[in-house]
Amino acid sequence: MWRGGEDHPGERAHESVEVLCLLRIWDKLTMEMGVLYRVSKNVVTKRKKYLYVVPASMKAMVLNGVHDEAGHQGQQRTVYLTRQRFFWHGLEREVKAYVKCCRRCVVSKAPDPEARAPIESIITSEPLELLCIDFWSAEDSSNKSLDVLVVTDHFTKLAHAFLCPNQSAKSVAHQLWNNHFCVYGMPRRIHSDQGANFESALIAELLSVAGVQKSHTTPYHPMGNGSCERMNRTLGNMIRALPTRAKHRWPQALNSLTFAYNCTIHETTGFAPFLLMFGRTPRLSDIVFGSVNENPEVVDYDQFVQSLRRDLKEAMNTAQASAAKQLKRHADLYDRRVR
Repeated sequence: MWRGGEDHPGERAHESVEVLCLLRIWDKLTMEMGVLYRVSKNVVTKRKKYLYVVPASMKAMVLNGVHDEAGHQGQQRTVYLTRQRFFWHGLEREVKAYVKCCRRCVVSKAPDPEARAPIESIITSEPLELLCIDFWSAEDSSNKSLDVLVVTDHFTKLAHAFLCPNQSAKSVAHQLWNNHFCVYGMPRRIHSDQGANFESALIAELLSVAGVQKSHTTPYHPMGNGSCERMNRTLGNMIRALPTRAKHRWPQALNSLTFAYNCTIHETTGFAPFLLMFGRTPRLSDIVFGSVNENPEVVDYDQFVQSLRRDLKEAMNTAQASAAKQLKRHADLYDRRVR
């Protein structure tokens, strides 16, 4: 087009806004294997990453992938997931409009609950410093109530939802040990309500063997376990937003829904839980989400560890600052509403 030569002043007059936008960032565009990318920079690692430039004919498919196929999450989360992988002029505006007009979201999602008591602040500074656990229940297609153990890392906000046969202490111990402790390592502390299952001798023995401390909320005050309460509400909204046929099979969708949740930005930290826990952006389906390629700079294990440690430290410091600011803002707002 204009690269390699000069264009006359009137040559761009009849071009679309999208084309003019690309011309303004011409030096940030590159062609790889016939695909046009915008070269960007990872905010944490500072390394280059390549965002797929989406033509108008593919926007509908992309929007369906980042919203409908990713759990019908809210505007900010969907914008984040899109910006991590794609680029086009007016991206944020169009994504927000798509989510706002999503009929399934409007019909299915519950409003935020009214405030009841001043919010309690829990501050953490690293992953696995505090795990918050709680049970969430919903009916399946045969109207049978199923129990789900929700486990949330308080610092990173990484969440898991484990289907359990019941809410017994044995089920809790099994899920914690096999699906969390043996995968991520032992947390420093576990926080729950005062349910008999969580306060049982079996759980106390498990935590003693694992060297994990235990704390609990005050009676009748679920906001003391706000991380899980929020995840429970989000999980319910995501399931209600599923298509009718998929909604009947929601137990099979738990892992996919929580993975989508962990891959999108959390407003408290400003980062995706997956990135804060693992130090990298997750690789998702190239067909639906597009790939996020970064220039490789690490050539051996020592350099990889040093690079990962540096990147995680940067992300954690930023997340701590963001969490502190959000916590104060939410606490002030919450307290004003209950006076």
